Amino acid sequence: MFLIPFEPKPQARPRATIRGRHASVYEDPKMMRWRKQVTDYIKENYDGRYFDGAVRVEVTFYMKAPQNVSKKPSERAKDKAKQLYLKYISERLWHIKKADVDNLIKSLFDSISKSEIVWSDDNIVCDLRAKKLYSPNPRIEIEIEEIE
Repeated sequence: MFLIPFEPKPQARPRATIRGRHASVYEDPKMMRWRKQVTDYIKENYDGRYFDGAVRVEVTFYMKAPQNVSKKPSERAKDKAKQLYLKYISERLWHIKKADVDNLIKSLFDSISKSEIVWSDDNIVCDLRAKKLYSPNPRIEIEIEEIE
């Protein structure tokens, strides 16, 4: 298992501008910085093997929670609020809001591919399980294994 200690970010859609007869497409600078940060982290810290055949990937995106989830309930709070908070701090509360899991995967896999030290290309991912949970400690955990 490899841990990436950054808050997960979804791949942003490319934006287009049209000036006169010229159209150009650009990417959100925040997304570019995030991907570079993740790629650099992988280059500096990944010491696993290099994959170039079919792989199975299991990834968990631990997401930052909104205040209504992350704020510790008072003693007088309803049991439902207390249960929600306990699930949150034990990292068992599903993240059912945006960002879409496929966009989180896209930004992560692009960063991994760009590092050039984990796999030849993300097209070798043949079996994938991804989940997103709320956490007081946002991060990404990924496990990669070769499959027959």
